[in-house]
Amino acid sequence: MMLSRWVVGLSALLAVACGGPVEQESEEVEPAAAVSTVEQQQVEPGGDVRYGQHRTYYSNAAKTTWVGAWHYDCAGYITQSGQVTPYYTDISFICS
Repeated sequence: MMLSRWVVGLSALLAVACGGPVEQESEEVEPAAAVSTVEQQQVEPGGDVRYGQHRTYYSNAAKTTWVGAWHYDCAGYITQSGQVTPYYTDISFICS
């Protein structure tokens, strides 16, 4: 008899410690009408600000001689001219 009470008590303690059923406190829930009044809007991927980019390629690490360019404009077109090298600078600009 004593052993079974001990086992039941220990089992209840483990169940509560491991996320077992516990009495839940009452919580006030907002009415559904307050949630349905949220205004929705469509936003382009990446937020509402779009950016273009211009990359200038150079012949060496000193970046003194221009050898090529890459440009991504606001309409989504990419143009490239000259050579592509590992030496470049990037300029980003905001599309209006």
